[in-house]
Amino acid sequence: MRPRPAILFIAMYWAGLATGLLRFGNPLGVTALSVGLALTGRPIAVLAGGGVLAGRLSGELAVALDSSQCAARLPAAALRIRVRVLEPADSAGGRIAVEPDTGCRGKVSARWPRRRPVEAGTLADISGQWIPRPALGGRPAGMLVVTEATMLETRPRPADRLHNYLFTASHRLYGARAGMVDALVLGRRGGIDPELQDRFARSGLVHLLSISGFHVGLITAWVFLICRASRMTRSAALATAAALSAAYVAFLGWPAPAARAAALAVLVARCQARQRHVQANALLAATCLAVLLVDPWAALDLGGWLSAAALWGASTFTRWSDRALGTSFWIRTAASSLGATLATAPITAAFLGTVALAGLLLNFPAIPLAALAVPGVLASLILLPLWPGAAESLAAGAGLGLHLLELCAVAGATIPAGHLMMEPGTPAGVLPWIGVLSLSLWVMGERNTAREAGRRLAWVGVAALWVGLSPAAGLGSPDGGQGLTLHFLDVGQGDGAVLRTPGGRWIILDAGPAGRRDDAGRRVVAPFLARRGARTLTAIVVSHAHADHVGGVPALLARFPVGVVIEPGGVVSDPSYAALLTALDRRRIPWHPARAGERFTLDGVEFTVLHPGADWARWGEDINEDSVVLLVRYGDFEALFTGDAGFPAEAALRGKLRRVDLLKVGHHGSRGSTGEELLDSLRPVAAVISVGRNDYGHPAPETLTRLDSRGVRVLRTDRDGTVSVTTDGTSMTVSTTRGESHYLVKRED
Repeated sequence: MRPRPAILFIAMYWAGLATGLLRFGNPLGVTALSVGLALTGRPIAVLAGGGVLAGRLSGELAVALDSSQCAARLPAAALRIRVRVLEPADSAGGRIAVEPDTGCRGKVSARWPRRRPVEAGTLADISGQWIPRPALGGRPAGMLVVTEATMLETRPRPADRLHNYLFTASHRLYGARAGMVDALVLGRRGGIDPELQDRFARSGLVHLLSISGFHVGLITAWVFLICRASRMTRSAALATAAALSAAYVAFLGWPAPAARAAALAVLVARCQARQRHVQANALLAATCLAVLLVDPWAALDLGGWLSAAALWGASTFTRWSDRALGTSFWIRTAASSLGATLATAPITAAFLGTVALAGLLLNFPAIPLAALAVPGVLASLILLPLWPGAAESLAAGAGLGLHLLELCAVAGATIPAGHLMMEPGTPAGVLPWIGVLSLSLWVMGERNTAREAGRRLAWVGVAALWVGLSPAAGLGSPDGGQGLTLHFLDVGQGDGAVLRTPGGRWIILDAGPAGRRDDAGRRVVAPFLARRGARTLTAIVVSHAHADHVGGVPALLARFPVGVVIEPGGVVSDPSYAALLTALDRRRIPWHPARAGERFTLDGVEFTVLHPGADWARWGEDINEDSVVLLVRYGDFEALFTGDAGFPAEAALRGKLRRVDLLKVGHHGSRGSTGEELLDSLRPVAAVISVGRNDYGHPAPETLTRLDSRGVRVLRTDRDGTVSVTTDGTSMTVSTTRGESHYLVKRED
């Protein structure tokens, strides 16, 4: 089969598979389309129709099989079940298999209490809570948070013994860096310090902390070199390297990026043995098909797509540089790094909201370091039971390599504009990177010389200069002054506000909702902060534990170093709250329960907690009423944030309130909040209602009438978008997409 038809079939197979996994369209319609294409009698149409139909059937089967898995059947509630530990488990996480008597089967991820790690092969009765977190495409997934565990017996199988040995050996040889070794060898990143993970992500080197095609390629290359040094024939060395790579990936459970690399090694070995030259893109497509046949859900696996795109970009750019510029190490590294970065940029921008450009420079030192450190780590683990002295010597050298990789990540995280963030999935975030990739391919061209590429690049540079001189490029940010700025973000039906102090410190006041298909923290709040240059968050204040306020917080914890998280501290069974506590524990972020009377000052901005009090008599009756009510004061300017507090909490505040300039309306403008007594005490100039499309009737007509009767200007995030308020302490400016308004402020002492 010629290369182009092969690529077409695989592309159509993926398309049919994706429609099946996403439950898009009617199966009968897909079948009718495939039959219609087949009836045309044209080979290309028959091939395309067959690919779509085969993919759809595979997708339907995968969905049906997943419906019986525990990830789909476990209730989102407290439960007690019997499990078998599949890998050494601790507070960093681990995989377990639920015993068949629960009525479901399959493996799930679990997080255990802080204690001595549980060995793989252990049978245990556990108590905990299942927190569903569906993966991309809606595939059932989640985390089982274990609260109590009774160990029954340990019956390790050969794979369990190997897992236990690797876990123990890595901690013995590498100590504090054992978490990094576990990530490099087993793909477990839970043991790595969260701040270090963030630095690897910002520097564009996060791929070095996971089992990816790069790791499998390194292992394959080293095994091949060792076999050749042992005087094996080239074909035998390739076959041995491919077989060992496949066995290693099978031990890991066939993660999509590693499985693709193993399939590539096997196909290359076979082609070399038969002395066949295969087009690179066709070979890459064939390896992707092999992965999809083993795991259909890999069609929606972000890691798999990033791995394939990176390899395509690196090989495409390198082929051009080899022909036009030469084959030196520096040229090839630069070309492959640029190609991989640009090829993956549209994907990371679409799904993660990030593009790490720092990796373009850091790959020069990082790739050689990893090429030495990874095999050194593996060799030390293999030699430990046979020759401990040699293993410890190798571990010392590999540990130095790991330390140098850490230094690369730390340095890369500080590079200005080295890590760009944007709103995931939005055209404004994705289309520019598609354009950059397309222009890069146009500059190179299939047969362009270096001179022609330089000429085209000059035209691109001229066009970029004209774009940079356009009026839109000069728009500034309201955060550029020295005063206090408050932003009420459009996070949908929820609350999400960002405050910047005059000294440039950032405070988050709720972070919007998170659900199966959307996460306001990842989609809205984090990109907003990144566009304004925020690097750390001084504090996150969570008004209360409902998902429309706390849901987006874990996404912020994953992207920014956070000083402290402040929230009411009541006992709540909401899964979103459990996810928050899990993230705080995992990242070792300080936590503080807010109580009335507490006060702190940052850069001249005073924050005072007005509610809930330690003597609040209605704890737990309605967590809306337990909301943190926060007064923010800067000069003569005052703003009040009320969370979802309603009439009961407002009654408890009676006599404690005075005039404010700005009010964040409680509970999205529900009829049971923002009562007349509250408004008569506050007399705000403007009020912001954070609201989105909803079935609750928010904001209620009664609340809007109460605000209107007192002459309060009402701003709504569902209509006005992001509402920004800037103040120097004597006046305030309210900005929306509809314009600006200016007001004088006055404190009543």
